[in-house]
Amino acid sequence: MQNIFQLQEPENHVGRLIGMGEMADRIRVFNWEATPIGAISGWSDTLIVTANMMLSARHPILLLWGPELVLLYNDAFSPILTDRHPKALGDFGRQFWTDVWPVVGQQLESVLLHGQTVANENALVPILRNGTLEDAYFNYSYSPVFDLDGRVAGIVTICQDVTATTLADRQRAAAEEALRLRQEELDKTVRALRAERTRLLHIVQQAPAFFALLEGPDHVISMVNPPYMKLVGNREILGKPVAEALPEALAQGYVGLLDKVISTGEPFVGQGARFDIIWAPGQPPDERYVDFVYQPLREEDNTISGIIVLGVDVTENKRSQKALIQNEKLASVGRLTASIAHEINNPLAAVTNLLFLAGAAGSMTEVRDFLERADIELRRISAITNQTLSFSKTMVNPKKVTASELIGSVIGVHQSRLMNGRITVERRIRSHQPISCFDGEIRQVLSNLVANAIDSMQSAAGRLVLRSRNSTNWSDRRKGLSLTVADTGAGIHPAIRKKIFEPFFSTKGQGGTGLGLSVSLEIVARHKGTLKVRSRQVPNRSGTVFTLFLPFES
Repeated sequence: MQNIFQLQEPENHVGRLIGMGEMADRIRVFNWEATPIGAISGWSDTLIVTANMMLSARHPILLLWGPELVLLYNDAFSPILTDRHPKALGDFGRQFWTDVWPVVGQQLESVLLHGQTVANENALVPILRNGTLEDAYFNYSYSPVFDLDGRVAGIVTICQDVTATTLADRQRAAAEEALRLRQEELDKTVRALRAERTRLLHIVQQAPAFFALLEGPDHVISMVNPPYMKLVGNREILGKPVAEALPEALAQGYVGLLDKVISTGEPFVGQGARFDIIWAPGQPPDERYVDFVYQPLREEDNTISGIIVLGVDVTENKRSQKALIQNEKLASVGRLTASIAHEINNPLAAVTNLLFLAGAAGSMTEVRDFLERADIELRRISAITNQTLSFSKTMVNPKKVTASELIGSVIGVHQSRLMNGRITVERRIRSHQPISCFDGEIRQVLSNLVANAIDSMQSAAGRLVLRSRNSTNWSDRRKGLSLTVADTGAGIHPAIRKKIFEPFFSTKGQGGTGLGLSVSLEIVARHKGTLKVRSRQVPNRSGTVFTLFLPFES
């Protein structure tokens, strides 16, 4: 189709179009002969009247004329077309409105066929604007225009772009709905909290854990349950501030923790905290250990009105753990003693034999030779004894020690087992910077790792690698010393590897307590270090690597 805008001198017949404005002028000079509706001089009175009505109207009006739905529109409709104005003038509706035809095409065809008006409000009509298909909302009506014979000659479209107001109304409605739902949820939550608080207070009276409710900045004890009363010796404490009811809590800093919870609004969690309870004046305090939580009590307006105290008395567990750890230390001493006995037995037997040979020697030269060899064995015994003392010394303050000293003393203690097991030892000392630690405890950890490595290589001769190097703990970027104990033993199955640091877990049957690695991990934690393990079970390539990291500065 040819859509041509031609400027030409007005003729008398164009005077039939009496409208004013841009679109009236464009319609008058448009080359309508190139369209099915023909030149203006041949337009029917119905089309002229309808066009004049459209051009004089202030509302956006689109006139679709004839079976081809040729487009005519007024000035108010031009902005709806955006960049497609004025090219739309004289075009055919079906091929021009390809963007909106899936929505309105059937309605327009129905108007042409049946002559019935179609009206819509806030209808979503995707429309092409500036090259982009946009969602737009319109109030519009399609009304048939009948010729003198009663046939539908065209369609008058009266429309209003209500996109902005529709979106605003929908956003406002969505916001109001969201607000209503939030309010309903809040009301529901408040009701649930009230019911839950009532239920909670009923439950805590029966709970095995101790519970207390403290109110106000002075922490007045307003509610307790039986386990709490048992913890504090059934004293008369209700209605009294904690500082008055439990003066030992004030002396031991617990009241300060309560003040901090009130001021910050943050809960405080204490695990294995020591609490010395004074039952009566002049009596020694009773040492108790408790796991507890100080939880701020918030009212509906979010203000903090008090503190909820919850916890359990773990004194017996704590004492049992101490006893078990002490037993493990004694067991370690026993294992160390056995190792020392093996190490000393061989040179001591050699000294005995050398002294016997010296007594039976036939010359002083032979005697001196036997005695010198005996002296060497005695010095070996002395070295083993000194290494053993480094394990057993209990130190109040940490001392500086090098990786070479730590590794050397541990290898010396286990030398006999290593030789009997035909285990090759490789030392790779790459760090010579001293580290401050309780060296006896660290030697105990390394000795335990070496002993486990020897056990894992009992079935065949193997290789034990002890390495030291300066390294960085990348989780917190601390600089420190890494000590590695690697073996070519049987390896550790993944399911077992997850449990090796658990207390009492052992794969040695009656030969192990299951506390060695657990105690080692505790020692390393006290030194603010880490102990990690890697292991694999692959034919001819099995083995385990323990890596001990100790920070240079804790």
